[in-house]
Amino acid sequence: MARPAPSVERTVRLLKFLASHPKERFSLSDIARSLEFNKATCHAMLTELVDEGMLIRHPADKTYMLGPALVNLGTAAALDANEALDIARVELVAIHEELSVSCVATSLVGREVVVMARRDVDRPLFGYLPVGNRSPAVPPYAKEFMAWSRQEEVEAWLDSATSRISVAERAAYYRDLDRVRITGYHATTLDQAMSLRRILEQLQGLDGARELLDSIEAHVHERHDLSEQDSDPRLAAVMSFRAPIFGPSGRVVLALGIGQFKPDVSVEELKRYAERLIEGTRRVTEALHGSEPFPNWARPVEAGGMVRAVSA
Repeated sequence: MARPAPSVERTVRLLKFLASHPKERFSLSDIARSLEFNKATCHAMLTELVDEGMLIRHPADKTYMLGPALVNLGTAAALDANEALDIARVELVAIHEELSVSCVATSLVGREVVVMARRDVDRPLFGYLPVGNRSPAVPPYAKEFMAWSRQEEVEAWLDSATSRISVAERAAYYRDLDRVRITGYHATTLDQAMSLRRILEQLQGLDGARELLDSIEAHVHERHDLSEQDSDPRLAAVMSFRAPIFGPSGRVVLALGIGQFKPDVSVEELKRYAERLIEGTRRVTEALHGSEPFPNWARPVEAGGMVRAVSA
C-alpha cells in the first residue's frame, strides 16, 4: 500500500484533531504541541486551511476552529444519502410489508449515524430511535459502514472508541469487518441485548456504570453468523440485520436495517430475511450505479459455513 504524502498526512491529522473537539478553539502553539508539529510548518498549514475556508481564525485571540467549507462537505454526504433514500424508500416499504418487520434507513454523516427513514410494525420495539436521531459512530457501532471503508478511516473509527482498544482487539475488529463484508450484513442478537440491558437498568447511577455500558454494547454487537447459532430457534433469534447501499464512488451512502422480528422466528426465516434485505440493498445500489469496493486492508477470508445471503 502506498504511503500518504507527509504533508497530506499532517493535514489530515490536524483536521481530525480539530474535528474531535468541534466546539473548542486552539492556538497555534496548542495545535503544534498536541500534534508534535514544527511551529512554522503548522502555521503554514493553518494559514492555507483558513484561506480555503476549512478553518476559521478568531480575530481577537487568534485561535482556530473548524470552518464552513468542512460543513459543506458534510452536507454533501447528507445529500448523497438523501438521493439514495429517494430510491431506497420503495425497498424499505416493500421489505417492511413483505416480511412484517420494521425497516430503518440510516446514513453516516461525519462521525454520526443518522436515522433517515423508518417503517415499523406494531410489536414492542426495543431500542427505538426516531427519524432524525444522531448516534456517535464509535466502536462497536457502524460496522455496516466501516467494513467497506479505507484503512485510515477504519483506524480513525477505532481510535474514536470510548476506551482504548488493544492490539488484539484491533485485530479482532478487522476480522469482524471482513466477515461483515463477506456475509453482506451485520447482525446483533436480541436475547443478549435484552438480558444485558436489564442488568444495566439496575445499575444506573452507580460508579462504573458507564464502563459497564461500554462492555455491554461491545458484547451485544459481537459478530453473529446464522450458521453458528444454536439449533434451538429461540436462542438463534437476532435483534437486527443491517446491510449497505453503495454509491457510484464505492462509498456506503445508506444502510437499510431490519428488526422487530416475531418472537418465534426460526433460523431459516432469519436466513430468508437476510437474503431479502441484501436483495433490496443491491437493487438500490444498481439503481444508483453504485459499486461494492474491496478495501485495501481486506484479507482473503473463507466464508466457510457463514451465510452468504445472496451469491455474487
